Amino acid sequence: MEMKWLIEKLQESFLHDLPGWEAQKKLSPGYDPSYRKASPDALQASVMVLISPVNGIPHLNFIKRASRYVDDKHKGQIGFAGGKIEPGETEIEAVIREVEEEIGVTEDRYTIMGKITPLYVFVSNFLVHPFIAYANDALDFVLDPSEVDELIQWPITTLQNSVSRKDITVPRAIIKNAPYYPLGQETLWGATSMITSEFLAMLEDK
Repeated sequence: MEMKWLIEKLQESFLHDLPGWEAQKKLSPGYDPSYRKASPDALQASVMVLISPVNGIPHLNFIKRASRYVDDKHKGQIGFAGGKIEPGETEIEAVIREVEEEIGVTEDRYTIMGKITPLYVFVSNFLVHPFIAYANDALDFVLDPSEVDELIQWPITTLQNSVSRKDITVPRAIIKNAPYYPLGQETLWGATSMITSEFLAMLEDK
């Protein structure tokens, strides 16, 4: 897979209906469908599906969230850079700010292609707005240790057709036979994997 092909394929996909829930549900942990509907008081967040080349090969850039905060329902999990939309911010303004704060990548280093299907995360009551962006050149990262434990760059081709299943332990529960993407020793599951699933579906031949 080359960056040029990838970018052209995504541009083409944005001209048509997004894969949406049909792609997201392939990685859904199997919660009650009613949990998909955002509550009226849902908080708003934006995240960035950021693509960049590593030795010329397109990779996705994930973060491992900081593990130090006891009350963080997603501590230690794999996600995309992003965060809460602050008062007065647009969705895009928020994701640009968060990407720079969390991983030190400024907006002049990438191009935002568009927004894909929002996803409600009922556990933390966030409606997440995902954006796809790409960088033509390899990126340098400066991580905020208060928010990010690690940056994980993963080749996109190894994510395709790599869905596995296992029991996943979360606070006060075990999710049986949950779908996930293996990232070496890490587990990409839940909302981020559902967003990733829609992204990958955009690369499939229609």
